[in-house]
Amino acid sequence: MRRIVVIGSGVGAGKLAARVKRLLPGCEVNMIMPEAGVDGGGGGPFAACLASRRASRVLLAAREVGVLDAAELSVDLDASTVIAGSSRGRLAVRYDQLAMEIDATPRIPRALRGAPNVFAWPGADVAGLDGLLAERVAAGACRAVVVGQGAEALEALRLVRAAGATPVWVRTRPATGDAANAVDADMWRHAARMARRNGVETVNWTGVAMERMGALPAGDGGFAALVAVAPDRADRADGAGGPGGPGGADLRVEGDLFIWTSPLVVQNPALTLDGISLDDTGRIDVDGCLRTGAPGVYVFGTGVGVQRMAPDGGVEQAAAVPAEVPGLVRALADHLASIDATGADVSPARGVAACPAGDLAAELAGSGDPDMAELADALGDCPCRLPALGTVHAEGPGVTVAAVGLGSAACARAEVETEFSVYATPSALGGQPGQSPGQSDDDDESGAWGGLPAGQAVKLLAARTGGALLGAQVAGRDAELCAAVVSAASLALRAGMRVADLAQAELPGAAGELLRRAAAVLANKLAGRYFGITPDEFIASREAGAEFFTLDLRSAPDWRAGHVPGAYNIPHTQLRKRLQDEVPRFTPIVLVAATSDAAWSVACMLGALGATDLYVLDGGMAFWPHALETA
Repeated sequence: MRRIVVIGSGVGAGKLAARVKRLLPGCEVNMIMPEAGVDGGGGGPFAACLASRRASRVLLAAREVGVLDAAELSVDLDASTVIAGSSRGRLAVRYDQLAMEIDATPRIPRALRGAPNVFAWPGADVAGLDGLLAERVAAGACRAVVVGQGAEALEALRLVRAAGATPVWVRTRPATGDAANAVDADMWRHAARMARRNGVETVNWTGVAMERMGALPAGDGGFAALVAVAPDRADRADGAGGPGGPGGADLRVEGDLFIWTSPLVVQNPALTLDGISLDDTGRIDVDGCLRTGAPGVYVFGTGVGVQRMAPDGGVEQAAAVPAEVPGLVRALADHLASIDATGADVSPARGVAACPAGDLAAELAGSGDPDMAELADALGDCPCRLPALGTVHAEGPGVTVAAVGLGSAACARAEVETEFSVYATPSALGGQPGQSPGQSDDDDESGAWGGLPAGQAVKLLAARTGGALLGAQVAGRDAELCAAVVSAASLALRAGMRVADLAQAELPGAAGELLRRAAAVLANKLAGRYFGITPDEFIASREAGAEFFTLDLRSAPDWRAGHVPGAYNIPHTQLRKRLQDEVPRFTPIVLVAATSDAAWSVACMLGALGATDLYVLDGGMAFWPHALETA
């Protein structure tokens, strides 16, 4: 009888074993659960979060999947055997195919390892982390410092808050191949500002190299503070740079415990097996069917470099993220159900999803284009899985960040020229630069975002040539809305939709409206009706001697509270009356509003009147990261 063995303790491993058993009821399916992955210990928020990721033994038993706990594991590739050791002895389990769950884990810098108050998340010592958190919270105020930038960092901040500690977020630069690269820097800055409004102290160390970080010792053998040398030009992009300043000054963040979430690396005994190799991102290299170089051995999880469509239309390896694991699991189960014990293709089992990569390969092969035929050959080598679009979903205290498709970094690496738009709604919490707390619906921005939830920002990327949608990112307070935006954008990406079409698509609800408005802005930019300018581009142009008439369209009280240096204020509602006398005709104009939405509307109006050289500050004051003038 054919036997498939799954090694892992997570929900993904359990679902893989259960689905394979459902598709192949006549096959023996065994799941070996490493005991280290089962022992979460304790009852704190981190242990509870880890426990929620474990496979359900009840589900596995109901699906007739045999489960074996193992304290020690080894694999004999020559004999196609897994040797599992436990308190009851050693057991050799033969397999025809072996699937291993391998996740990337955070790497703590060498100088900080071994301290009793330094932890990795996700990590093995959740009992120690929860215990120290509870102890410090009970003793009084507890500052828990979370280091990293990505889904794991936001999750750790949320769990720290749940434990009753004060969360401190030290944002670091995303590592090469990190899923955080799918979300652009301006959106991470926006997320940091939103988290800060919800009580998270944020410190921007994205300009600090990991190897330049150190720590000050505490009396109990742990660390009392993180320290680093500031870069020559300290970036205060999230409005809270922390101690230190430009010119090489020391940076310092004090804390009672420190939680490391980045960078993620693969640390697994499976790496010692013959045929297991790493890709350029440090993940395990697999083909489109998740096969390794070892015969009959498959791997899945965040420690895998999966294949997906590249910006130039080819196929590239990219790091898998947690949101993609369910798709990996389903694809792997379907592949195992379409082969026999030797790995040869057979008629797929009933219920196996049709292969989109195979369909695409056939379509490309018949196009007559030699380049497309070459791509079809590449897809045809591994026809069971067309790589999923990169998806990110992260929830922190008062903020959710999500993305689908490509970010600016991936497009730049592929040398694809892009254009983007940012559509944001004002935050009802106030505290944005130049925005008064409790801003009412009567303010000049209310008509631009009426009916949409406050505190949401959507960013779209498109190819400058052709206008094809490449990626969508969202940061906001409403987790369900963020997920809905990404889901709708994912459908648009899979359909190959152009931005101009998305701007007219009938997408339901607030998510559809946010996408349509962001797409309308981007379509007009691509058509050359006006230009966008980022805050950094604005500052650089001014420093280079460019002359702009910067027109701030917000209310007078908001302008007086804080505005872009040199900006002239005419409230949006008064512009038509004052336009003729107060706005120069032959000077490039940069339009500024609370979130840029009113500015895009004014740009269309001025363009219709014959104005040229119109620029809009991308994201408006909601995305302005630099110093402000007051009046």
